[in-house]
Amino acid sequence: MLPEQKAYIYSWVDAINVSGFRAGIYCSGIAAQESPGVSIVTAEDIRQNAANRTIVYFVTNDACPPSPGCAFPKRPPKPGDSGVAFADIWQFAQSPRRRDFAQACPANYNPDKNCYPPGLSDQQIHIDVDTANSPDPSRGR
Repeated sequence: MLPEQKAYIYSWVDAINVSGFRAGIYCSGIAAQESPGVSIVTAEDIRQNAANRTIVYFVTNDACPPSPGCAFPKRPPKPGDSGVAFADIWQFAQSPRRRDFAQACPANYNPDKNCYPPGLSDQQIHIDVDTANSPDPSRGR
């Protein structure tokens, strides 16, 4: 990320934290190639430069593995299973399924490539599936 982008993020984080809430950042947990031989994970880049700021990391990684795909296990995966050990929330399925990342996912997406809640595929309510370490990660209540 550019220094200006990080400055904007950290200014926003500081303003939210001062207001009595915890700032949360939705960011990628998927390694992206920045240049030949160099890849970066946005969540790690933000954290490495965040100083001592308190940030809730809402990480998206729908690549299989580590994602279980469009799944609703009784024991959901932990956010740290996303590949980002410090993740507080993990979005592990998106609807529609992203071909570039989730191609290797189990065949648990609907045939139309979307993710639906169990028993509701006929209503075509597209959802993303997340898991969190807390029922209220931002402490907004």
